[in-house]
Amino acid sequence: MTSTPASAQPHVSAVQVVLEAALQLLPTPIHAKIGSRDDGEKNVVVIHGSVGDIAAGSLGDIYSDLTIPIQLTAVGEGEEQALAYADAARAALLTASLTVTGREIWRPQQTGSQPAQRDDTVQPPLWMATAQYEIKSTPA
Repeated sequence: MTSTPASAQPHVSAVQVVLEAALQLLPTPIHAKIGSRDDGEKNVVVIHGSVGDIAAGSLGDIYSDLTIPIQLTAVGEGEEQALAYADAARAALLTASLTVTGREIWRPQQTGSQPAQRDDTVQPPLWMATAQYEIKSTPA
């Protein structure tokens, strides 16, 4: 019997829980948001999730495994801040135990990054540092 594919949303929410806790421990605490930052919010880590890809499950349950790409965009008022927030988020995510009911989550893996970039479309300009990760899960 083939199951229904697992939902990505609880996985993305689990990332937010882990990052929010870690980012609150910074000397100047910031937040982790899903999808976008609030207007006027200059220092934040934004989580961009995806519905993910169905991984190769068993013949009896081809939809059992899920791989979800996640991008973290660390936003800061300067390049140094954006990079520091990206480092803090990476350390938290790569050492965290993510929890999703009914799923066993593998340790997240980093799959890419881009150099920090200045965003002149907002005033005052902000800096962004992005990195991509992959989360894999199987039924518990």
